[in-house]
Amino acid sequence: MTAIHRHFIGVGPRRVHLRSAGSGPPVVMLHGSPGDSQMLEAEIAAAAASFTVFALDTPGFGHSQALPGETLTLRDLAEATGEAMAALGLPPCPVYGTHTGAAIALELGLGWPQLVSGLVMEGLPAFTQAEMDEFFQGYFAPMIPDPLAGHLTGTWMRFRDQFTWFPWPSRDVRRLNPYGRPTPAEIHLWVSMFYRSCRFYAPAYRAACFYGQAAIRGAAALQVPAIYTATVTDMLHPHLARLPPLRPNQRIAALPSEGPAKFATLAGFLREFAAAPALPAPGLPVGRPIGHDPGLMILNTASNARIMVRCYGDPAQPALIIAHDAPGTGLRAEGLARALSDRFHVIVPDLPGCGESTLAGPDQSVLDEAAASLVSAADALGIAQYAVLGLGCGAAVAARMPRADGARVTSLVLASPPAPDEATAAAIAPALHLSPDGSHWLRAWLMLRDGEIYEPWFNGSVSAQRRTQGNFDAQFLHDQTAALMEGHSTYHVFPRAAWMCDIEAGLRAVSVPVRITTAQAAEIEAILSA
Repeated sequence: MTAIHRHFIGVGPRRVHLRSAGSGPPVVMLHGSPGDSQMLEAEIAAAAASFTVFALDTPGFGHSQALPGETLTLRDLAEATGEAMAALGLPPCPVYGTHTGAAIALELGLGWPQLVSGLVMEGLPAFTQAEMDEFFQGYFAPMIPDPLAGHLTGTWMRFRDQFTWFPWPSRDVRRLNPYGRPTPAEIHLWVSMFYRSCRFYAPAYRAACFYGQAAIRGAAALQVPAIYTATVTDMLHPHLARLPPLRPNQRIAALPSEGPAKFATLAGFLREFAAAPALPAPGLPVGRPIGHDPGLMILNTASNARIMVRCYGDPAQPALIIAHDAPGTGLRAEGLARALSDRFHVIVPDLPGCGESTLAGPDQSVLDEAAASLVSAADALGIAQYAVLGLGCGAAVAARMPRADGARVTSLVLASPPAPDEATAAAIAPALHLSPDGSHWLRAWLMLRDGEIYEPWFNGSVSAQRRTQGNFDAQFLHDQTAALMEGHSTYHVFPRAAWMCDIEAGLRAVSVPVRITTAQAAEIEAILSA
């Protein structure tokens, strides 16, 4: 399999997220809406055989910060794309875009032709005024989290319908798409991408949908080499016939509808424009969190695993690494991390298999792998010494840190560490199989919500009720659910291992100070500040 790596780069004041793969001349890829670069992984893999591919999350999508303002133009988005290409140090290179990405690519070629050697535009949107008036009423519906989780079903149905009709709100037999019923995995991908962008997607998506006659005028004015294409099943395929007469270095080309043939054809189109020399290994930042509140960093390991790291506070302060509780992700510790960030440089990785962090493979204990991920974060950040706070299941990782990095670990605080319990290990993280009705999202929501009421979450007895106030804010629960579902197929591995671990035995040879507590957040702050 092609190794696709993920990175954050700083582009002026903005944080930009991208995927990269391959070697050779550079290519830039731009996704459609309301998705992000994850939707292009098959295209990335196909092109990576010939190119160094950089697939950007456009502003406001995925993990890229949005441009300011409620109204954006495609020229704004193209300018931001050009700035990201400059930040990457790219020479003129081919640019591929699909749907919204195709519109951005066209504007890039018009306004910044010196950045591109050629454009491949799949499904350029060129709606008529009548179509825009008919299609896009209610199309850009906001996603408002419901304290009773109703938005989870509504969003699932929206994307199920988006496969079925265009426009998706129509439910009109005349607007049926020529696709079969989508698989749960297809719908889940789009729902996940939408949740990453739902607060910011509308201005950019609206700009693409209302490109209209500006797309035709842009195609008439474009001078750089270009290929316009679409599959016959694409709802924008008819828009190819609306294009004006093209220049000799431009053409309309057929595109196979599915699978390897489509992706190989797109890679062939890009090779026609590959004038730049091969790049050295991309000089993408490693060990520097990008942005603030929090700073984000992705570490790509030698075993092709990925570690997502959130950093809070001033790096000049004493360092504190938090191993989060589970089921959950590093986002689960965000409130505590923020509270501690005025006294510590707080580093919170997603532990392996949780959230945005992946597992290296079956050959290594997940707890040892988790400890190694904390060491990697400390290495990347150049931290000389640090304390470790293990929350719940994270205590099983914290207890391993003196052995994993004895020269740098100064102290441990283990908050509510689990004791070995086979029954809890079996029940703590049930499988979240993707279901046709989207009910896996509700199961994850309820698991996290019940964790605010009971300890452990699956024990609904009075004796298991927490005596501290839980957080039932709809946005908080939604963010926790969306973060957990990033690793829905692997999230169970770490908590199950933690509940089978004899933490007390592992501490017998530890020489650094250890504090074990059942205290809650406020008391933990006091302990760490002492």
